[in-house]
Amino acid sequence: MKYMSLQEIAAACGGTYYGGSEFLPREVSSVVIDSRKAEKDSLFIAIRGARVDGHSFIPKVMEQGALCAVSEEDLGDVPYSYIKVASCEQALKDIAEHYRRSLDIKVVGISGSVGKTSTKEMIASVLSQKYSVLKTEGNFNNEIGLPLTVFNLRKEHEIAVLEMGISGFEEMTRLAKVARPDICVLTNIGVAHMENLGSRAGS
Repeated sequence: MKYMSLQEIAAACGGTYYGGSEFLPREVSSVVIDSRKAEKDSLFIAIRGARVDGHSFIPKVMEQGALCAVSEEDLGDVPYSYIKVASCEQALKDIAEHYRRSLDIKVVGISGSVGKTSTKEMIASVLSQKYSVLKTEGNFNNEIGLPLTVFNLRKEHEIAVLEMGISGFEEMTRLAKVARPDICVLTNIGVAHMENLGSRAGS
């Protein structure tokens, strides 16, 4: 990823930085939520999951060489830097939105009830004949996966093909803020997720 400083990151997510001021200009090498992927100078965002709380892994990732953690908890007097936020999930999106805005790249956003992944693969395959393309991998198309995909963008990428999936109201608004697509492709509007959306019209 293109480097971001801790000062930039704290400002982007509206967090409070705790740690030595000498670390604020330091740049992170990656943004991760999986402690197993933390490496030297990573930013670790402690997401609370249904079964696992990322906060319990903060000491481990800092020992692995991470530069800073993002936490919803007050970590007290610890020998490493961290940024305290109200919501780590929101911070993930806010930081990704800031990162996306810093990149001069065209983005194709793909959504729809069915056919998103195959459409993404076809578009990415065609575009990659001429351009350096990043595409969504697997099912990283939600409010956690999309920001993580955005962080994989490098300076050499010319186009991103990003899949965006929703299951409720306002999700697409939040995803679009992160992806900022230049071109949007809707495969169809079917009857998926009617338990949350009510109808095709969203009522």
